[in-house]
Amino acid sequence: MRSSHRPSFVVWIVAVGLSSLLWSVPAVAEEPTRFAADRPIDCLHIKLTLNVEVEQKHVDATAQLELVALRQVSTITLDAQELDIRAVGLSRNGGPASSVNYTNDGKQIEILLSEPLAAGEKVTVIVEYTVDKPTNGLHFFGPTEDEPDVPPVVWSQGESVYNSYWFPCFDNPNERQTTELVVTTRSGFQVSSNGRLVSRTEDQEAGTVTYHWLQDKPHVAYLVSLIVGEFHIETETWRGKPVEYWVHPRFEERIARSFRNTTRMLDFFSDSIGVEYPWDRYAQICCEGFGGGMENTAATTLGNRALHDARSFIDNDSDGLIAHELAHQWWGDLLTCRDWSHLWLNEGFASYFEALWEEYDLGPDEFAYNMFRKASRARRGGTKRPIVDRAYSHSRSMFDSRAYPKGAWVLHMVRRRLGDDLFWQAIKRYATDNAYKTVETVDLRKAIESVSGRSFERFFYDWTGRPGHPELSATFKWLNDQKLASITLKQTQESAAFHFPLKLEFTFAEDTAPVILTHNVTEKEQTIYHPLPEAPRLVRVDPDQSILMELKETKGHDLWKAQLLEDASPVARIRAARHFEKSRRDSDHTLLAEALDSESFWAVKKEIAVSLGEVGGETARDALIAGLGFEDPKARRACVEALASFEGEEAVVGAVKRMVVDGDASYYVEAAAIETFGRLKPDGAAGILKQALRRVSDRERLRSAALTGLGNLGTADVIPLLCEWTGSDKPRLARPSAIRALGRVAKEAYIDDETYKLIVDALTEAMDDTRSRLRSTAIRTLASLPEPARARSALAKLQKIAANDHSDRVRRAAERAIEAIKKGEPAKLQLTELREDVKNLTEENKKLTDRLEKLETRLDGED
Repeated sequence: MRSSHRPSFVVWIVAVGLSSLLWSVPAVAEEPTRFAADRPIDCLHIKLTLNVEVEQKHVDATAQLELVALRQVSTITLDAQELDIRAVGLSRNGGPASSVNYTNDGKQIEILLSEPLAAGEKVTVIVEYTVDKPTNGLHFFGPTEDEPDVPPVVWSQGESVYNSYWFPCFDNPNERQTTELVVTTRSGFQVSSNGRLVSRTEDQEAGTVTYHWLQDKPHVAYLVSLIVGEFHIETETWRGKPVEYWVHPRFEERIARSFRNTTRMLDFFSDSIGVEYPWDRYAQICCEGFGGGMENTAATTLGNRALHDARSFIDNDSDGLIAHELAHQWWGDLLTCRDWSHLWLNEGFASYFEALWEEYDLGPDEFAYNMFRKASRARRGGTKRPIVDRAYSHSRSMFDSRAYPKGAWVLHMVRRRLGDDLFWQAIKRYATDNAYKTVETVDLRKAIESVSGRSFERFFYDWTGRPGHPELSATFKWLNDQKLASITLKQTQESAAFHFPLKLEFTFAEDTAPVILTHNVTEKEQTIYHPLPEAPRLVRVDPDQSILMELKETKGHDLWKAQLLEDASPVARIRAARHFEKSRRDSDHTLLAEALDSESFWAVKKEIAVSLGEVGGETARDALIAGLGFEDPKARRACVEALASFEGEEAVVGAVKRMVVDGDASYYVEAAAIETFGRLKPDGAAGILKQALRRVSDRERLRSAALTGLGNLGTADVIPLLCEWTGSDKPRLARPSAIRALGRVAKEAYIDDETYKLIVDALTEAMDDTRSRLRSTAIRTLASLPEPARARSALAKLQKIAANDHSDRVRRAAERAIEAIKKGEPAKLQLTELREDVKNLTEENKKLTDRLEKLETRLDGED
């Protein structure tokens, strides 16, 4: 039915839109509720035949998808974002292929079938297409005028829904298929993909090489990998399978150092999980421009920051990253979350197994500190949304601290509740029952319950089905006349009580066994009374670090002192240091200083140093200066960072200056000294920091520190130099530090209009960089400037980025920057802009009305 009122409807939309603009009525946007994608078709196999022209950023491609209908269907819809489709063909049940009708909206191809497919009927869809300068999914890097030394390389990044930018597929995590890539490129390049190498052939006349990779066990589309570039490759054998390390030739000497523990990790994970590494090979491929790591099946992609020279290796390695991505080969690849609301089954597992490796390799103290840091991030990020949350704007929004550290803590609490034997039985059952399948949280719960015989429904409700965590106040009193311990427990969070078993331990003299209680906390407030033979020397709440909670203890000074100096748990000692940090008594500050010197574990030294930096005063100052001589570089670094709060103290300035001038064996300690020197703001600091800009270091750590130090000075006279270092002619890895330093100076110094414009121009120019991380840094820094309305000259660039940038993160940053600038504009200017918007919308409305009238006239003529 046609309606003659449609043009008026368009006018009404415009009017409503204008009233929203003029009255600034905020719209409340509710996130859509997400569920696993429908699966009318099962994809069995994808074969991609690709001709990759690296320098031209171009791919000629043919995709063959073997499909089987799960029910009768009349159309086949494939995700295909921004692909230039040349032709689509279809073959039924092995017959010859013929062209088919299809529609392509730039996001999906909808294939229109002349006859419906019956349930169980097989077809092969053949799509011929090109990929030209893709905005996502497939990333091309190479030398430019600004960066002539960048090696040519292509790498894919499919998670979460980006591989459909370079091949058509069902780009959902609940669809698994085998894959095959036949890739031709120019000779001299190596090609990696998933699975095993079937063949490699050279065509010397054409100057090309062709690699044929086959992944013959099913995996999801976002894990399909393509890498093309110049690599040095080394291989070792683990249990009969090749383990490969791919790096650019200039990093060859870093392989043995950086990947030294890979085969030990394969042993540990295979033996602990009870399921041996499931894929044909394991490769780790380090790529230019790649950030972090991505667990593509059998072929993890890493950035070059995973590679360390000898000096950076003194106090830093990539074992955590390497273990995390290797663990994903089970958790995420062998078993994959069915939809993104269950992402923690990928990321929480990988995060916990990264910590388990640290426990195995470095011991329980390192593990405890790892989980302590994860707990802090988990508590900060998990207060508003549950781990399993179906209401989200985009799948990328699920990749946060709920999925990673909070997910790891859920597993840790399961382990503590079950004990190690049952925990590993449950892990094996879960992995075995669900291998090569997609999983939901209930699948893990069923595995746990099947081996333990315990109900974990309440547990998963508390920790994955609702937001937040317990905020527990524990007050201890010793009732001497009755020889009773009184412990009052209060959950002070606004939400309902969490249910959890809480262990309490009372320790006495060395020859007396401790008294251990386990109390099931189920109420918001409970008081426990327990007889003890004498007043305890230590009162330990959750001594095994078993509950993700915010714990506040109230107890006597002697108990805190004993905890700082004697508790076996490094986390308990850190909590005691934070308790004494709040004290105003000089004797407590002296106690912290003594503990800093006597403490044996670097992480506790670090946290005590932080507390002393907060305390201030001569005692803290002298202890931290003495700490600059600690043997452990991580402890030295913590002390020099803590000294930043002692601005104006000559002894501190002298000690830090010596470190800056003399340097340190550790890059990180030297860099910390340089940054701290800037925070201390001594006379003549700018000259010394400018000298530090000459220092060469791995990944520009020292130049970056010098730029940060100049920003820490907070004086306008460094702005021209910082603007210069944001330029594309400066080392790429140092430029983000210059950009962020400009933001810091702008907040502290008085800046006239000419200098403000200098900053805005430098940041605007940096927004043109090919690297999304640097663009994002420039945009976020611009948005953080004081009086952002003065950055109005950047609006046009920001609006273009917000509309067109291929990176979600960069687009969101641009939108926030636009909002910040416009909020700071005077009302008169905003009204002028609104009037211009009204004019533009009115003109657009007229165009739409004319088009509709013409369309109706044409359609009426066809009746």
